Amino acid sequence: MTRLDCTVTGCLYNKEKCCCKDNIQVEGDRARHSRDTCCVSFRERDRDGVGNSVDYPTKDTDVSCRAVECTFNEDCHCQAKHIGISGGNACECRETECATFRCKCE
Repeated sequence: MTRLDCTVTGCLYNKEKCCCKDNIQVEGDRARHSRDTCCVSFRERDRDGVGNSVDYPTKDTDVSCRAVECTFNEDCHCQAKHIGISGGNACECRETECATFRCKCE
């Protein structure tokens, strides 16, 4: 499990800057920078702010990851002890990113 902090306040699963989902999927099979990644588990929050599917946030999250060039990726699973997903008031998953991504090419 990975410790996950999330600043995507526009996501249905975000509560208190933590994710209420116990697993997420990060895309970015051709990523070379964090901006080339995204959290495809993102679901837009209703405009009135209600609708969290789970009431309590969790810090430990299973992170499946398709960003195979990331130093933390091992067999499509994130091995980082702590990651951050950023994207503020994103309206779609492409507006989010894994802020922890580090390219093996660096």
